[in-house]
Amino acid sequence: MVPRRILTASGPVDAVLQAPPAKSATHRALVVAALASGESEIMGPLDADDTRRTLHGLVRMGIDVDVAPASWRVQGADGRPRGGASIDLGASGSTARFLTALASLAQQPVTLDGTPRLRERPMSELLSALAALGASIDASPGGRLPIRAGGRGVVGGEVVVSGARSSQFASALLMAGCAFDRGLRLSVAPPRVSFSYVDLTVETLESFGAEVRREDAYTFFVPPQRIRGRRIEVEGDHSSVSYLLAATAILGGRIRIDGLRTESRQPDARFLHDLGSLGCAVESRDGGIVLSATGRIPAFSWDLTGAPDLAPTAAALAFFAEGPSTLTGLSHLAHKESDRMQVIDRELTRCGAGVRSRDGVMTIVPGCRGDHGEATVNVADDHRIAMAFAVVGLKRPGVTIDRPDVVEKSYPRFWDDLASVVRTGS
Repeated sequence: MVPRRILTASGPVDAVLQAPPAKSATHRALVVAALASGESEIMGPLDADDTRRTLHGLVRMGIDVDVAPASWRVQGADGRPRGGASIDLGASGSTARFLTALASLAQQPVTLDGTPRLRERPMSELLSALAALGASIDASPGGRLPIRAGGRGVVGGEVVVSGARSSQFASALLMAGCAFDRGLRLSVAPPRVSFSYVDLTVETLESFGAEVRREDAYTFFVPPQRIRGRRIEVEGDHSSVSYLLAATAILGGRIRIDGLRTESRQPDARFLHDLGSLGCAVESRDGGIVLSATGRIPAFSWDLTGAPDLAPTAAALAFFAEGPSTLTGLSHLAHKESDRMQVIDRELTRCGAGVRSRDGVMTIVPGCRGDHGEATVNVADDHRIAMAFAVVGLKRPGVTIDRPDVVEKSYPRFWDDLASVVRTGS
């Protein structure tokens, strides 16, 4: 792939855009539809590398999926997919966690594997929980991919899962729990990163008519039940639009983004409030939002424990702040598509910022002043690093993204959308 040089913006933002579909919502809708009986129609799904991995994994397990440009139709397996296949998960952590839980219900064993980086990412908490619930699970040393799962039913019952490294373990269990013989009583132990994604999972289950009883804030009971297919519309993605919102905050101007729910359960929906705390004006309007900004970024301090995917975006903002900014709650960034804390530190430094990072805390001394020369950003195969540093390059001259194609993972039209909202110079 040819590197992409980012052209600096020639003026403030003045744009209207449709939010891309949410990756998190598309994954969940696909998996719950696969567990349901009858047909489900997923309207406006995200068609990207990660969601295609989930879709293709379902097909490999014997689930029929009819793909059309505006909707995907899924013929559910009523809690018992056929299985008996090998699935290439690519680099998708969501696909790995969600399909492992689904595969545990398969009539025939399923083998799951992915990229070398995905083999390094955490799975052991989910595997231990599934084994304790009676699933047939055979994993590589250390509880990692490749994994063989399924071939018998899952008894179910009560289990506690740690929320320290990923919320996806809890989400995977909750979605599969409907098909466990005894259902599932799940407690999520602290610390709980990205916990709003668990709320999003519950919302998805309930949109399919599933019963989920919440015993307290972090304990759920899912009785054994049949879910019936539904017509589901996918909401806009707060994670993806964060880069365009950050660009507007840095450059000044106004952007309207349609199809974005301000009351969304997505953790990154908090970014609208975060930008408001920096002096940006945020309005809800006709099924979307309008952001107005002056281009001034005061120094800030944010705890991102609940929304770790915002870390690269927040770091891009901090690069242009009026003083040192601090990001906390970053320890679990080591388990993402890259070791994001390390990569953000390295690449911000390459661009001219001063960075101190230790024990999940990063302090960023702005680097936007002065001529720092050319900077080719090594995105480490991480889509969020590529998009965040593209935003940096809109104001810091000389930024080149070494692997622009990695955005296909979650936001295939990113480069087109960025070009449509930002006027560039040379």
